Amino acid sequence: MRSVETAVQEIRDVGYTVIPNLIDGPRLRQAQADADPLLGPTPIGMPGLDGKVIGRMCKGLFRKSRAFDDLYAHPTVLAVVRGVLVDPERKRSYLSFGSGIQLSTVMIKDVQPRENIRHMHRDDGWYPISRPRPPIVVNTLLALDPFTRETGGTLVVPGSHRWTRPVDQDHEHVVVEMDAGSILMFDGSLWHNNGANQTADRTRRALNMYYSQSWLRQVEGPYLGLTTDEVEELPEALRAIV
Repeated sequence: MRSVETAVQEIRDVGYTVIPNLIDGPRLRQAQADADPLLGPTPIGMPGLDGKVIGRMCKGLFRKSRAFDDLYAHPTVLAVVRGVLVDPERKRSYLSFGSGIQLSTVMIKDVQPRENIRHMHRDDGWYPISRPRPPIVVNTLLALDPFTRETGGTLVVPGSHRWTRPVDQDHEHVVVEMDAGSILMFDGSLWHNNGANQTADRTRRALNMYYSQSWLRQVEGPYLGLTTDEVEELPEALRAIV
């Protein structure tokens, strides 16, 4: 497995990294089996290569299932997130009152057969903080199906996490291809988008885990929608980031 230090440096340098085979074997098969019943049709049609496509996703996943708790708190994932978001000299996030990281939202995304690309975007736009600035978000996509050029592997613009200009929809990009069980991790300022799924019968599912500086408001609200009593029942490693 790629070292944490290498992954952190790649995110700093080009905006993203891929860690191969974060999970495999029985854990990957269980994640795939747990994901599918949770996926439902989106209320609006997605852009398709041949017209509108019925998209599938699961939002509010943290409230709906405990099947992925170990993945949210995976030691390698959290080590990389901390390496990017926490100042290595001061051992804290870049504002003086910040002290760590948090899980801000989780969902399952499924790029359907014949679904087209959407809009190139950044994932830290929730927070109106001027650029340039240190990173405040690390987003991740854990592949539950292979990411290929044909199935809609994520499109990324290397180096764009350092730019202050508006996102350019026509900018040159690269396609992230990876096996099921591998994880794409990237700075929330990176320009990116899903690719078009050009196939007729292959899905491209991913577990989307979004982490941020702990002093920011969580996208899904306090404790990602759980009550304090429910939080107390979570494993210690997970409680520490919600």
